[in-house]
Amino acid sequence: MKKSSLIVICLVVLNLCAKAPSYAENAEEYYYKANMSLTSGQVNEAVRFYKLASQKKEGFFEAYLGLSIAYRELGDYDKAHEAILKVLEIKPDYYQVYYNLGLILEKQNKHTEALEAYEKFLGKVPGASRFTDTKQRISRIRASIK
Repeated sequence: MKKSSLIVICLVVLNLCAKAPSYAENAEEYYYKANMSLTSGQVNEAVRFYKLASQKKEGFFEAYLGLSIAYRELGDYDKAHEAILKVLEIKPDYYQVYYNLGLILEKQNKHTEALEAYEKFLGKVPGASRFTDTKQRISRIRASIK
């Protein structure tokens, strides 16, 4: 075989490998890629990676939390709500889930439920007095539902 033919074959194989999905990636690697995608504004890509992470590792609540945040960024509040409910199912005492649930419920104009979520968040979070944003949201919601 000629050297030039061998080089062409190697390049073709390398090209195919570069385009093929990596089956060696684990949930944490997908989760890392999702977080990187989300922080760089590649939200649709983040959704894809969060889904892959959640499929690779059962009960990976962090992936569902990230997925809910990504869907919220996309304005798909129904899917964001679905993902956040999955977090609640897996880890109901994870306090941050209640803040994110409140944000989603606010966007869905479910103000009473959002108020309950924020209050639950403050009730569970250590050092709740630091969270002025949440307190302002609660005040604003209370004023709007009177």
